[in-house]
Amino acid sequence: MAITPRMVVDPPEPRGLRYGLFVVANGPNDLLPHGAAGGVTYDPVSCGQARYYDTACGGDGGEKTFDSNDALITANPFTVYASLTCGSAGRTAAELETKVLRRLANGEQTIAEYGMGLVLAAGATPLAPADGTMTGVVADLEGWLYGIGGANYGNVGYLHASSRMAAYAAEESLVVRDGPLLKTPLGSIWSFGGGYPDNGMIYISGQVTVWRTPGIFVTPPGQVLNLTTNQYYMLAEREYAVAYDCVAASAVFDWMPLS
Repeated sequence: MAITPRMVVDPPEPRGLRYGLFVVANGPNDLLPHGAAGGVTYDPVSCGQARYYDTACGGDGGEKTFDSNDALITANPFTVYASLTCGSAGRTAAELETKVLRRLANGEQTIAEYGMGLVLAAGATPLAPADGTMTGVVADLEGWLYGIGGANYGNVGYLHASSRMAAYAAEESLVVRDGPLLKTPLGSIWSFGGGYPDNGMIYISGQVTVWRTPGIFVTPPGQVLNLTTNQYYMLAEREYAVAYDCVAASAVFDWMPLS
């Protein structure tokens, strides 16, 4: 019995980038060679606070407080890469280069989120909400970020959480769509992503920015072909840096309560 071989067709294209850090952050901005080697630093413009002074008739507001300058924001570089091992038979170097570039495009947002999670974990102030529900955690985080008794941050904040947390937040009416963005009812921007820790940890921060090198390095095919095994070892990579402005805090949503 004759068997008809399968027809080779073009692969279907993805419908689009999933919701995540690249959708909500400033950028990705270009990370030039100096920044790719040493990182970036900048003097933030979204920090600082105002204070109350009593000027009523007969009032004595006392001396005004002079706040120190804001600390410089720094972001260290890190590399995001994708790799591919494939036999050389029936494959051209150009085809394999295209495939490894696709792999990088498919996965680099997740790794950028992982990098942002590391930065947040290193600098966030831990909070311990009395109410460990999603509503209680978000309430305490937003209260801390915007309140006079907390960070007194005057601009829009960002909430960072794993993709799993989106369903819990939506269940408690804490997700409102605003064009391409997902926000809380107060207006804080959600950054849900697969690269954030999936342990119930939720972060809140000042505005976030992503930088990456505009060009991607791909290993030349002639240098990655193992003639002994006829295997290509392809690599595509680019440098990233991520940062948040001013302040950050964290709290744990108990999404797996003890029975």
